[in-house]
Amino acid sequence: MSVSTPPWAIVLDSASSLPVYMQVAQGLEQRIHSGDLRRGSALPAERELAASLRVSRVTVRQALALLAQQGLLTRKHGSGTFVTPPSAEERPSRPLGLLSSFSDDVRSRGQVPGARVLSFELARPSPQEAMSLALAPGEQVYRVRRLRTSDGEALAVEYSTLPAALVGELRREDVTDASLYALLGGRGLQPVRAIRHLRAVSADHGLAELLGIAPGAALLATERVSWTQGGRPVEYARAHYRGDRYDFVMELHGDGA
Repeated sequence: MSVSTPPWAIVLDSASSLPVYMQVAQGLEQRIHSGDLRRGSALPAERELAASLRVSRVTVRQALALLAQQGLLTRKHGSGTFVTPPSAEERPSRPLGLLSSFSDDVRSRGQVPGARVLSFELARPSPQEAMSLALAPGEQVYRVRRLRTSDGEALAVEYSTLPAALVGELRREDVTDASLYALLGGRGLQPVRAIRHLRAVSADHGLAELLGIAPGAALLATERVSWTQGGRPVEYARAHYRGDRYDFVMELHGDGA
């Protein structure tokens, strides 16, 4: 499929005995299963889709109704038609009490993690970074911003700050499609303790474009400081996770009273 071809593009066979609405439904179903039409993404309006496929709006309406019956599409009055988001069982999840990497979380779901570097620099720390990592203002940090993916689908934007003197030389390629925790573990700096803050925010235009979601969509924002076994702060991290594709799970226990 070329870059300019929309993900809902379908080749229809005028000589086929299969009704046109069935051809449209099957074509969209194939696009959904192939990942061209991403889970949770919006379809164009019926009028636009009919014009694109050169069929009637009635045909499009019949095809969408069939896919909705099959649970592949969700139709929301006043909002449009969406590819049905994954169920809670299908979403990557992160136990709040378990210190694990994004890569480990994704692999535990049988999926392939990815990390595309958006920016990478060696710089002086900001006041917040210096305070979180117990650094003097004159020290240096590696600052990494990455788009995290699962089977190629964008799930999160992560910002990691690492003390340069502690982690040693770091290159852009070291953190591309790689687990940062695995890299730190290989240098004897495996994080063993962390404090994480979690809150709900709305996606601004920049994050929405990177994550393939609508501006204003729900995100889970986290802020975390991680320490090594020796008590050294090794990472100050912030992240924005897609609220429709990522869950944080917490196990709670009573006090027995």
